[in-house]
Amino acid sequence: MKPGKPHAQILVLVLFAATMDAKEIVHCALQIEKLNSEGSYGDIASLLGDLEKSHITAEQLETTDIVKVLYKLLKTCSDDSVKKILKSLLSKWKRQYSKDVKGVKWTEDPEITSSTEEARDGRVSNNFHSDAGQTCDSKEDSVAEQDATSLQAKPSFRTSASSDSVRSKCAELLLAALQPEPPDGDKAAELAGHIEQHIHELHKPNQVKYKACMRSKVANLRNPKNSHLRQGLLSGSLPPEDFARMSAEEMAGEELRQLREEYSSRGLSERQLPRGVEGTQTQKIRCKRCGGSDCRVTQVSRGALFLPAWVRSSGPDDDAMTFVTCSGCGQQWYHSGWTCL
Repeated sequence: MKPGKPHAQILVLVLFAATMDAKEIVHCALQIEKLNSEGSYGDIASLLGDLEKSHITAEQLETTDIVKVLYKLLKTCSDDSVKKILKSLLSKWKRQYSKDVKGVKWTEDPEITSSTEEARDGRVSNNFHSDAGQTCDSKEDSVAEQDATSLQAKPSFRTSASSDSVRSKCAELLLAALQPEPPDGDKAAELAGHIEQHIHELHKPNQVKYKACMRSKVANLRNPKNSHLRQGLLSGSLPPEDFARMSAEEMAGEELRQLREEYSSRGLSERQLPRGVEGTQTQKIRCKRCGGSDCRVTQVSRGALFLPAWVRSSGPDDDAMTFVTCSGCGQQWYHSGWTCL
């Protein structure tokens, strides 16, 4: 390999296999973009030849940006031979893709359609300006544009089809939870559809929240203790929209609600109870306020107290301060003359 040809080294990185994997296709697309910016159309033709010889599956066309890269190259390339190879390759992929997804209808992506119209009018991005004096036949360009648009538009259908299958399954689960013993199948099916639609509208941007909410709704409908939910939906007293917005606490049955209220009130009561008087019990001291002799003695380190100077009347060697607290009225004294605090 001659050192004077750096682009020849790039071509070695592309594997000449009968079937290219996704990484090789992505690498090839990056090299085509780089060579296009450098104007090396000879090396681009070699890469396009490798792509034409390889078998690219419909899934690889969907998961990689190779079609978009080739379409942009078609609009900016000034080499007629490279354009001819591009149009042939895109047409080949279009026919192959149609066979792989035979019988599947698809709708064009608005973004792809918009970019196609801009390219047709000459209003493409500044990074991909095409030479007006070197454009090819408009009819051939239109065919290539349709091929690229078709290949890029179909992944959006696959995504929506996958989403529709999930929503259909969720609606079936709701229907099964609504009618364990089907009295009115049509009404229950309509209710399940409305509930699923409202939940989807609430959590459309987030599929994780959508599935979690759906599991919660199905579990509560199946719970025998929450039969009021199913009865309310079937009788019409509980609208599907309100049910879709209900939280787990709101869907709980009467027994569970009472249990939660009991736990809450018990916790509040425990936190509001007064603490018992700390210290050692003694009956040798009488309270000056109530006259009771049920008192408790407690010693606290002076270092932990913020006391005025007139209180600290004892010597420096006395590290502890003794408190007396009346258990009857809560009156407190400290040891220095048993002065009331």
